[in-house]
Amino acid sequence: MAAIRSVLLAVLAIGLTTAPALARVTVTGPFGTGLTEPVWVLQHLLGFLAIGVWAGQNGGAAVWQLPVSALTAALAAGLAAQFDVRLPYAGEGLAASLILMGVLVAAALRVPLVLAVLIVAVAAVFHGYVHMGGPLFWAGYAAGLLLVACAGLGLSAVLGQAVSARAVQVCGGAVALVGLLDLLGTF
Repeated sequence: MAAIRSVLLAVLAIGLTTAPALARVTVTGPFGTGLTEPVWVLQHLLGFLAIGVWAGQNGGAAVWQLPVSALTAALAAGLAAQFDVRLPYAGEGLAASLILMGVLVAAALRVPLVLAVLIVAVAAVFHGYVHMGGPLFWAGYAAGLLLVACAGLGLSAVLGQAVSARAVQVCGGAVALVGLLDLLGTF
């Protein structure tokens, strides 16, 4: 418990000291919009954090193959949407992807790598489909998604080592709960 308190205090201190400097930095244009989209849209943030955390839980080749397959699927879905390929129930699918990824993290479920790649690809389709933009937007979006997935990998490692594997699973439960609330329309 003392370790958690120390980490939270350090993050708070860093945040308070850098806030004035960051207040003057803006990211604009299509690349900047794409880059910040995965952070500012809670569903994307939680979904790709969960993908990264689950990749960390699975270990081995999943550490890089899950984020890359999720990114590829999100970009392919976005491109398909720009060519008027319709995906019914895309909003509900986005919420369901949070529930799915959250449950997988909460259960710490390990599956064969091929199945894990397929699962995250299907979940990521709903994160890419809802966007439209030019090449610079998609480049920024890809970078943002990878950064968030890598943050999930780091979160998995830090919580797993500093606290316990149970703390990582609780994060998965929180993601699933947000997905459920989103699906029910209360979010």
